[in-house]
Amino acid sequence: MAVPPFQGPTSVILHGPCAPLLGWVAWAFASGAPGGYRWTEVSSPGQTLDPLGPVARGKVPKAQWGFRDPQDLRPDNARANAAITAGLRSDGEQTELEQLADFLRLPEHTRRLISSLPVGGPPFVLVVSHGQRLLPQYNIEATRATIQTLVARGLVLFNVFSAKAGDARFLFQNVWRLDADELRSWRTASLDVEQAGPSGPILAKGPVRLTDLPIVASALTEATSSA
Repeated sequence: MAVPPFQGPTSVILHGPCAPLLGWVAWAFASGAPGGYRWTEVSSPGQTLDPLGPVARGKVPKAQWGFRDPQDLRPDNARANAAITAGLRSDGEQTELEQLADFLRLPEHTRRLISSLPVGGPPFVLVVSHGQRLLPQYNIEATRATIQTLVARGLVLFNVFSAKAGDARFLFQNVWRLDADELRSWRTASLDVEQAGPSGPILAKGPVRLTDLPIVASALTEATSSA
């Protein structure tokens, strides 16, 4: 099954129990994106990289990844509320105020990243690894606003959720579940596409064997042959 790169801005959540397997699948899609990618490891002090994952194995260039404490990624509600208040005083349009507030609510480093990206061209992929560690920071509304803002700004938000995801996963346009428990068992595993968005890269719901996804199979062959 040939899988094209992302056709436009979109959002993906990939969830399941095996963090390194999820990481390699995410890396396969992100590294093949013509618009480039950035990898963020959500990690509290004392937490380390998974030794079997693509970052620890040196597949993500040092300039393209970094650790972020969950506290640093919480929504900046104070900044957003101040913008709304100022806008109301100046009789700003409600839709424009909401869009501005949602952008300002993004974490500072995310705003800087978006501002540094070129306008137009293929979508840039923002991978958030161990996204489950952000659950205390994001309620339903904050999650929805973040997804919508990043997609509206031309990005692909790729959330790697190393746990069982709840119903909020359907806020993402593409919802993929991968139930395999071990990296080495990938050849018998399938990616269950629970929801498929129009920008792909997988356009149909249902199970897809990892061995039938060439870019994924190639990455996982490398991951397990040198482990």
